[in-house]
Amino acid sequence: MDSITPVAFEMAAAAAQPSGVATAAAAGAPTVFDLANFHAAYASAAQTTPQAVQAPKVSGTETGGFHSVMVMLQGLNGDAESIGTAALQNKSSQARMTPGDMLAMTTQAYEFLFHCEVTSNVANRTSEGVQQLFQQQS
Repeated sequence: MDSITPVAFEMAAAAAQPSGVATAAAAGAPTVFDLANFHAAYASAAQTTPQAVQAPKVSGTETGGFHSVMVMLQGLNGDAESIGTAALQNKSSQARMTPGDMLAMTTQAYEFLFHCEVTSNVANRTSEGVQQLFQQQS
C-alpha cells in the first residue's frame, strides 16, 4: 500500500465522522485543506527564509574526480551517437552492407558495450564503498 492510500482513507473517515469526534488532523495527518493549499504554503515558506545557504568549499581533487567521471560519461554518449550515425548512414545508402561494414559495426557495438560495463562496474564499486563508509560511521 503506498503512502497516498492511507491519507485518502483517513480523509474519507474524517468526512463521515460527526463534528465532535477527533479528526485525522489531531493525529498529525494532513487534512484536505493542507493538501489543497500545499503549493501556496510551500511558496510562502520559501519566501520567508531569505538566508542563502552557502555550499561548502570543494577541493581540487574532488572537482577533478567529478570532471573525469563526466568526461567518461560524455565519451559513452559520443560512442552511442557514432554507432547510431553509422547505422543511419548504412541504412540510407542504397547499397547493401558488406561483411567488412557489418564486422566494423559489430566491433563498435561490442566496444561500446565494454565501456558501458566498465563504467557500470566502477560506479557500483564506488557506491558500495560509500555505503560501507556510512555504515562504519554510524
